[in-house]
Amino acid sequence: MDEKKSLELMALLDGAEELGRREAVEAWLKSEPDAAALRDELTWVSQALRSHEPVAKVPETREFYWSQIQRRIQAEAAQAAPAKPTRRLSDWLSWLVPIAGVAAVTMLFTVHPWQPGSRTSGLNEASATTYTSETDGVTIHWID
Repeated sequence: MDEKKSLELMALLDGAEELGRREAVEAWLKSEPDAAALRDELTWVSQALRSHEPVAKVPETREFYWSQIQRRIQAEAAQAAPAKPTRRLSDWLSWLVPIAGVAAVTMLFTVHPWQPGSRTSGLNEASATTYTSETDGVTIHWID
């Protein structure tokens, strides 16, 4: 027996089969005895399940259970919500240290005495003396 046809038969018995396919399945049931036997067996199983299905009775209503579920979901959502972040000293330092470094480098280049303008003024005040000893073969340059 074809599995696809078996599934169509199950859909017919459950009431989910389309009208056009219903006629084709019924024609198939009349032509094949195995299909009719499968239909009878599935009908018997369906009726047995419906008649022996246990009935669960609870003292509370459905709304009571759903309200409990909803309260638990809301409680977990409130608990999982992140708290408002507070500023810590380490947060401020993470911004302050790079800014202080940039400020120090800027000060070094703007106030440093090795600037081109200050270099010429220092050389104008310097004096140089040269000592040469030809016997020893030494020349000494003294810059003051």
